[in-house]
Amino acid sequence: MSSRRPGSGRPQSRFNPITGEETPPPERYVDSRAAFRPGSRPDSRPQEVPRLELGRLEDADAHHRPPYQHYDYKLDTPNTASTVSWGTPVPSERENFYYGGAGDSYPQTIQTPRMEAGKQSRRQDEVPVVDVKQKTVPPSSDRLYKEYGKELLEAYNQSHIVQEKVHKHMTKEDVEEEKKKQKLLDTVMVDQLSRAVISDPDQDQNIPETPPHHLPGMSRGAIRHLHESKVKTTGTATEQLLAQRVRFGARVLTRNGHDAIRELEGFFFAVDNSLTVYEFKQFGKSAKALPFIARGTYRHMHGRRRGQPITLPDIVVGNNLSFSVQGQHSLPDSLKIYPTVTIRVTMVDDSAKEKILMPNVLPSKKDTTWAQLHMPSKEEFRDIRLLREIQDQVRHKLKKRGIRTVTGLGLYFRSVDKTGDGVLDMEELKEALAKFRIEIPEEKFYSVWDVLDQNGDGVLDYGEFMRGFIGEMNEYRKGLVRKAFQKLDANKSGVVTLTNMKKFFNANKHPLVKSGEASEAEVLQDFLESFEHCVKSGEVSYVEFEEYYEGLSITIENDEHFSNILRNSWGI
Repeated sequence: MSSRRPGSGRPQSRFNPITGEETPPPERYVDSRAAFRPGSRPDSRPQEVPRLELGRLEDADAHHRPPYQHYDYKLDTPNTASTVSWGTPVPSERENFYYGGAGDSYPQTIQTPRMEAGKQSRRQDEVPVVDVKQKTVPPSSDRLYKEYGKELLEAYNQSHIVQEKVHKHMTKEDVEEEKKKQKLLDTVMVDQLSRAVISDPDQDQNIPETPPHHLPGMSRGAIRHLHESKVKTTGTATEQLLAQRVRFGARVLTRNGHDAIRELEGFFFAVDNSLTVYEFKQFGKSAKALPFIARGTYRHMHGRRRGQPITLPDIVVGNNLSFSVQGQHSLPDSLKIYPTVTIRVTMVDDSAKEKILMPNVLPSKKDTTWAQLHMPSKEEFRDIRLLREIQDQVRHKLKKRGIRTVTGLGLYFRSVDKTGDGVLDMEELKEALAKFRIEIPEEKFYSVWDVLDQNGDGVLDYGEFMRGFIGEMNEYRKGLVRKAFQKLDANKSGVVTLTNMKKFFNANKHPLVKSGEASEAEVLQDFLESFEHCVKSGEVSYVEFEEYYEGLSITIENDEHFSNILRNSWGI
């Protein structure tokens, strides 16, 4: 028998080396899908070569997963009618989907935390027992003082929400406005950094009045050579030092419409507690920032903090900052006729202010620290509470006649002011209140007068008197009124014509027009009747325009409603 090697390929049978029995060869794997793939190559893989299973190389996400099943939650009450149960959870297959299908086991490392010893679980429908103990009630003044601190805390939290809403609803016009503000910031930085150190007045200090030598032909005096100049003076500013700043918006408190609509931007520098104010002006397509209040450290000139330095916590929306006009060469001549100029803070960059005031404060304690930094003294708090009490009483009485009363008061004060300085004495102001049926108790009137007339000269500016006794709309509403007037007053003269007001006023979306109770012409006529005293001149000043919306603001409590009226009427 000739021994011959078997052909290529795997032998047809196998022998067990121990028992010697022949075992049948394993069945060859046949891919059932090959018959259904036309034009596919035949399976020529040798049997001893393991099969390459490419399916294991697929990602877990590539597997087909059953669709999610929607379950109805059980909201019926389990046992009693006195409690409401949200039902028991329905078994979910979400864990199986996440861990790669039903075949994968859920990880066993998650353990249910045990309750501490001595504590027992309470049923969901069991009412917890509250231990009510009688506490000592603090005095009324201290309690209100603490409540005011809570209001400051809420105002801090609300400011972040307002900022988010403002950025969310920014229009194209607002984006352009932000670009202008950035140009202003760049101009201010260049202006502050370009002040030459060699011309700083501090260079002339420590120079002897009579030098030992002088140049021939020149009178004797202090001669400062270049090598005697200081490289850095106390007023030298660097970009790094000026980076610690807070930007704030402002407006001038004045009866002059041209000055009242000036766009002011201020900057408070934390390096030396100095501040400066610039005026933003538009010249065609170019924008410029011109100095308004020179950079320096200032002190309060009015109020309870008179004589104290102005610090960063004083930069708050609604606060007034007063400056002496002496030495302020950039102020317009219309403001230099008064001893002081007062500006109202309308906007503050709270994020930059927070970084400077609370650099190392924990986030959980920032709101409390913020409220403590801005807490007024007890004397200031008593003044604030008194003014609020009187203003609430007066505004409640003027709910249905706010426009006619406020516009009438302004017209009356201007007619009584013979000198034109806007200052009236106590008797003239009391007579005005009686004429317009605004009743204030005698003792309350004198208390408010003492708060407003802190210098004791016996006279008040009637604009300050109206803000103190009647109050005024917030800066958000005031900004909308200024924006509407600036649209009418393209030349920024502080005066608009009645013709322009008729042209731009839109009554199409007025509530009475939409409900069909009045026509657009009737609404326009009713609006113009509030300016009957302006028909002869044909012009309306900014103060008169503002007084109209001050009266309207008394009748509207919702800021959003007031905003819609302004935007729909003037298209801003």
